[in-house]
Amino acid sequence: MVKFSVVVPAYNEEKYIQRTLEALTKQTFSDFEVIVKDGRSQDETVAIAKRFADRVVSAKDRSAADARNQGARHAKGEILAFIDADTSIPPEALERFNKVMSIEGIIGVSCRKIPQSKRILDRFFYEFINFSTYITCMFRQGGAHGNCMLIRRSVFEQVGGFDPKVIVAEEQELIRRALSFGRYRFLLDFYVLENPRRLRRWGRLRLYLVWFKGMLTSFWAGRKQRYDRVR
Repeated sequence: MVKFSVVVPAYNEEKYIQRTLEALTKQTFSDFEVIVKDGRSQDETVAIAKRFADRVVSAKDRSAADARNQGARHAKGEILAFIDADTSIPPEALERFNKVMSIEGIIGVSCRKIPQSKRILDRFFYEFINFSTYITCMFRQGGAHGNCMLIRRSVFEQVGGFDPKVIVAEEQELIRRALSFGRYRFLLDFYVLENPRRLRRWGRLRLYLVWFKGMLTSFWAGRKQRYDRVR
């Protein structure tokens, strides 16, 4: 058994996934496997993924939550690390996460995300999202960013994984169920880099409203939600 199983859901991610997977090859912590869960991409996603991943699973899925669940079924690691295909983690990320996960009672960890952008307003927007997520962690209403979140596989399996019917803030809904098994941490002093493509496509206000609405409606799992399939 390896320590971490890194699950990367992907659908038509040829522009972004290589950077994500290359970042994983530079980790200072080596006891992990990489599983790419492809949703039957129509571009070169699978070809790129096969150059870096330990396993590439290609099958239809109905949501990011469903894709993550499918990837997790192939995992052998003690800890599941879900990383989005447009997100790059620093070389010391898994080493840092391993230290946090070694603390008694911790079932999972997430951290801040910042945009791969030099625009000040982009950074401000992301930090606002970070603060909002940190608040949900403090009040035990979640505490994870879906683009980089970790959880013990034993806990993940006991709560039944992600609810595939929850399309936005599915990570928050999962963590709320998992908190009965222990504490979840959100790191303010560590961050990963995310491509700000949704910010460019939708604009800051619409993106935040979608996230905020998704956060509220995720309290009622199964409620129909709509979201662009870009992960």
